[in-house]
Amino acid sequence: MNSLNTLNNSNFENKGKELYKNNEHYRRLANVMEHPEFREFFNLYMGDWDSVKMILMFMKLYEAVEKHSNIKLTPFQKICIVKDVIDNGELRQKICEGLENSIKENKLSICD
Repeated sequence: MNSLNTLNNSNFENKGKELYKNNEHYRRLANVMEHPEFREFFNLYMGDWDSVKMILMFMKLYEAVEKHSNIKLTPFQKICIVKDVIDNGELRQKICEGLENSIKENKLSICD
């Protein structure tokens, strides 16, 4: 593969603008990866596959707390619940098993 430094930058710019304009997947990818807070999060917590799985577990647990709550929770309440679940060895094991099963089944749900 050619070095990115030697490729035609204006060609990349024009093609990239077209992708951004016409392809929602690439537009969202660019938007999220260019967001400074997400990029810092990405760099801190997604350095290897074990870390990716761990942070995905936290994110899916956060999402599950939102979905399964009968009341509107604040972000502070949600992270407190996530921490309580993670700190409980039995619950944490069930969550880890649920994530592993979801990965094997090609799903992204840790509790249904």
